[in-house]
Amino acid sequence: MCADIHLEVNAFSFLVAELRQSYVRFARNQYRRGYTVVALKRHANELFELSDRELADYSRDVADAAAAIQRVFAPVKINYAILGNLCPHVHCHLLPQFVADHPPRLLDMAEGEVLLPEQEYEQILAKLRRELSAP
Repeated sequence: MCADIHLEVNAFSFLVAELRQSYVRFARNQYRRGYTVVALKRHANELFELSDRELADYSRDVADAAAAIQRVFAPVKINYAILGNLCPHVHCHLLPQFVADHPPRLLDMAEGEVLLPEQEYEQILAKLRRELSAP
């Protein structure tokens, strides 16, 4: 993750924006519509490794990305998953929940692969970028 989170496009995602402490990346696999990751710019394994300022800014980045997702996709809830089992680098998965989703069903990022047409990625990225740059 450290090697390619800054790239415009990598094998797993598209760069939406560079924020204070993070890169916002829209996942290629849209098994959950709107699935986005907010990855810390510098390498750290744990939130407690961040300074107070970094932690506050990173939290603001996560909230700003979630607000953009809310405005673009209109979910009823956004789930926040800070994991690291497979990738020990601070990052937060933003997983929108919609009315049609079954609430008790556990989130499983490996449950399936949903790839969109390139044009749809471009349209969504433009909307998210616009929302993240809005005052």
